[in-house]
Amino acid sequence: MTSEKSTILMSFLAQASIRLGVGANTYVVGGAVRNHLLGLPIKDLDLVIDSVATKGKDSAWFAQEIQRLITAKTNLTTNQYGVAILTVTGPWILEGQDLQGETIEIANARKESYGDPSGKGYKPHMVEPATIQEDLARREFTFNTLLWRLGNLTKGPEGVPALDLTGQGKDDLRDKIIRTPSEPDKTFSDDPTRMLRAIKFSTRFGFKLSKKTFASIQANAGKLKAMPWDAVRKILVDDILLGPNPHKSLDLMSQLGLNRVVRDMTQEESNFATALGRGTESMDHLLCLRLVLDLDWKIKTPLTFLNKEHQLRLREILEGPGLARDLFGSLCLVDRLRKPPVNQVKLFEQFGIPAQERGIVVKIARELLLETPELVEKVDLLGEHLEARLRALQDQGSFATVP
Repeated sequence: MTSEKSTILMSFLAQASIRLGVGANTYVVGGAVRNHLLGLPIKDLDLVIDSVATKGKDSAWFAQEIQRLITAKTNLTTNQYGVAILTVTGPWILEGQDLQGETIEIANARKESYGDPSGKGYKPHMVEPATIQEDLARREFTFNTLLWRLGNLTKGPEGVPALDLTGQGKDDLRDKIIRTPSEPDKTFSDDPTRMLRAIKFSTRFGFKLSKKTFASIQANAGKLKAMPWDAVRKILVDDILLGPNPHKSLDLMSQLGLNRVVRDMTQEESNFATALGRGTESMDHLLCLRLVLDLDWKIKTPLTFLNKEHQLRLREILEGPGLARDLFGSLCLVDRLRKPPVNQVKLFEQFGIPAQERGIVVKIARELLLETPELVEKVDLLGEHLEARLRALQDQGSFATVP
């Protein structure tokens, strides 16, 4: 599925590349091609220019030339890897569409070397120009090596065949297989966060890991610890835990041994644990419970206010019939558990509860809600049950009676 804006932008860039003499050696690669072939929307346009073939005409040069042709305000930056990022910041009407806000990334085809003295991997410490074939070999998965020659896109991508220079991308995309274009041990050692990206693509598209990819991730899972914790957090939260099927993703992570690695990271790196906990604020409650009860991740979630016994009971309720299917009901139950709708001051005075025992009111209110979740919508009845429990404790002499 190609949006009208994407088609217009591709057509503009294709015509420009032909006029500039680089249309045959500049490519759209990666997600745009993959999504189009899967019938999904194209979100971003990532271009790669083979500066070896163009004899030095590189990403910075091409981006500057494109910037001159755009009749709108733009912003152009180039990072340390030679990736030029061109953003349209002002109104730009092209064929009736306003392309303000569109971003074009233009990279040089490159080779990379990893394993700098810090042992961190993740980011290459050496980058040099390469042919497009060499560039594709460094990428993480074969289905992301498919590309279009930019000069062929003057009318958009419809009917334009994707190039498969590795000879594996089309078959793996068709068969829904996750495979690396190079040896998987090298691919995952170069950048261990790619193991999490494999989880992301497996869940998002329903792809399966090849046997070799699966075994390699199992063997290299521990290398994730060497990554900057924020890079791990970003993929883990944004692409997996907030992805389309996080429970399935966690099952696959467990099979691969990645869950144990993340658990160890939460114990060893407090900043990672804190940031990961903040990421749970927009997750569903069952997922939060699974992270701390099943996976033993040492993080604070929106349900940390409950003790383990109460968390286990809440999980039973949410996984059961009725309330579990009622999103409002489950949200309301958690809100009531966090702050039970009872007049605590009145009960302190009524039953003469001393300061050191006043936590008993909230504890009993939570137990009542967890025993009978229907009380979430029967506040008066909750109050009656609570008073009955407190009266029984008072009769047992648990706290002094007001004279």
